[in-house]
Amino acid sequence: MTIMPVRKLRILTLLLVFPLLAHALDAGVSYAVFKTPDGRPYLEVNLEIAAGSIMYRHIDSTQLEAAAEVLILVRKGEEIVNYEKYILNSPRVTFPESLLDVKRLVLPPGQYMLDVVVTDVNDATNTDRFSSPLTVQFENKITLTEVQLLRGFRADNTDGPFTKNGYHLEPLPFAFYDKDATRLAFYAEIYQADQSVGSNKYTVRYVIEKELGNGQKNLVAAGSQEKAASSIDALLVQMDISKMESGNYSLTVELRKDGNELLTSRTMTFQRSNPFLDLTDIQLTDEVVEKQFVQQLDKEQLVYCMRAISVLMTGDRSQAVINILKSGDEKQMRFYIFRHFAERDPNNPELAYRDYIAVADAANVKFRSGFRYGFETDRGRMFMRFGQASDIVHVEDEPGAPPYEIWVYYKFPSTNQTNVKFLFYNPSLAGDDFILLHSTARGEISNPKWERELYRRNPTEYSDDNYGDAKNVQRNNGRNARAFFEDF
Repeated sequence: MTIMPVRKLRILTLLLVFPLLAHALDAGVSYAVFKTPDGRPYLEVNLEIAAGSIMYRHIDSTQLEAAAEVLILVRKGEEIVNYEKYILNSPRVTFPESLLDVKRLVLPPGQYMLDVVVTDVNDATNTDRFSSPLTVQFENKITLTEVQLLRGFRADNTDGPFTKNGYHLEPLPFAFYDKDATRLAFYAEIYQADQSVGSNKYTVRYVIEKELGNGQKNLVAAGSQEKAASSIDALLVQMDISKMESGNYSLTVELRKDGNELLTSRTMTFQRSNPFLDLTDIQLTDEVVEKQFVQQLDKEQLVYCMRAISVLMTGDRSQAVINILKSGDEKQMRFYIFRHFAERDPNNPELAYRDYIAVADAANVKFRSGFRYGFETDRGRMFMRFGQASDIVHVEDEPGAPPYEIWVYYKFPSTNQTNVKFLFYNPSLAGDDFILLHSTARGEISNPKWERELYRRNPTEYSDDNYGDAKNVQRNNGRNARAFFEDF
C-alpha cells in the first residue's frame, strides 16, 4: 500500500488592498508516474497556487494579473536527470484566481528526488518548496499508478496540457474538496493486467473511509467495476460526496482477481469541508450568516421568500414560519432562510435558494389571484410541491358547473403512484382563485362526492335516489368532468 504525497491545505485569507498583497506562497503539488503507449515512463506533476497567496497586480482599472516562476527538478543525488523551468502566468481576471498547471517529464527507471520550487514573480521573497522521493519502475506484473484526485473532468479530444485519453482532467493538487463540491473524481492507469490475470477479467474496487483517529476508520462510500485484462487501461471514476461531512478521509483503490485475491492497491488521503451539512444553533452564528447570500436580500425579498417557503410547511414548522413573519424580524428571517436552503443543499445553499425562487416566481405569475401570491393558491401549492402536471384539462363554460381544471401526473414520484389526478374548481367565480376539490394522490384531499359538489347548482339531477348518499350526477347537458377525470 502506497500513500501518494500531497501538500496539506493551509487556510487562506485574501487581502484586497492595492497593490494586492499576498500571504506566504502556498503551492499544492501532486504527481504520478505513467507510461506512454510504447512503454516509456514519464512523470506528471500537477501544480496549484492558491489565489490568496500570490501577489496580483493591476494592469488597468479593472483587470489583475499574477505570475510565478516554477522550477521542477528531478535529481539523483547531485545529478540533475531532467528539469523544467518556466513562468506560469495567470489569465487576466477581475478577481484573484488560483493558478493551475501540469507538466510531463520523460524519465528512465530509477530512484530519484523530486524538487519543486515556486517563486512569486512580483515578490522574489515569496517562495514555496516541495520535495519527495520518486520511484520510476514498471515490472512485468499488474501495476496501478498513483491516484490523481480531480476537481472535475469532461470529454475533450483536443490537444492540451490537461487532456488525456479523450478527457480534460482538472487536477486537485491540494486534495481538498470545499463546500461547493458534490463529486469526488479520480484518475489512474493500470498496466500489465494481462500479465497477472491472463485473458480473465478483474475487479477494481474503490472505497472512501473517514479517519476517526487512533487508526480507526469508518466506511462511508464504495464502488467497483469489472474490467477485461489488457496491457494498459485508464480508470476514471466519480463518487457522490454531497452528503459527506467535514473531516479527513482516505481513498483506497484495489485491484482484485477471481476469488477476491488482492493484486495491488493504492491509498491516498484528502480533506472534505461541508460546514452546512448538519447545522446546529451553535454553528449557525451571526458571523456565519453575515457571510452568506441572505445578507443581500432586502425586507421585501425576505418576506416573499418566507411566504414561498411556508406553502410547503406543515405542523410546527408552519407555525414557526408564521411566527417569524408576524414578528417582522429580518435577522430571524435571514437565519431561517439560510438554514432552510442549507438543509436542502449543504454544498450550495444559494443555488438552492435561487432555484426555489425561480419556481415560486413562475407559480406566482401563473396562478396569482387578487388576494395572495400565486404560490399561495391551491394550484400554486401543488405546482410548488409536485411540479408541472403532465396534462391539464381546463373547462370554463360547462353547464351547471363553475370553471374547473383537472391536472394529471402520469408519474408521481412523491407517492410512487401513476396517473394521479387533481381537480380544482372556482365556485365563487372571483378572480382566478381555484380550490382543490378532489385528488387521487395519497395524503391529499379525497372527496368521494366531488361531482355532486361541482354540479351543486343542479341538486335534483343526482344519479342516486338517496340524496344524502349521492355521489354522482346524471351525465347530460354536456357534463364531462367525470369523463375527463376517468379517461385521462
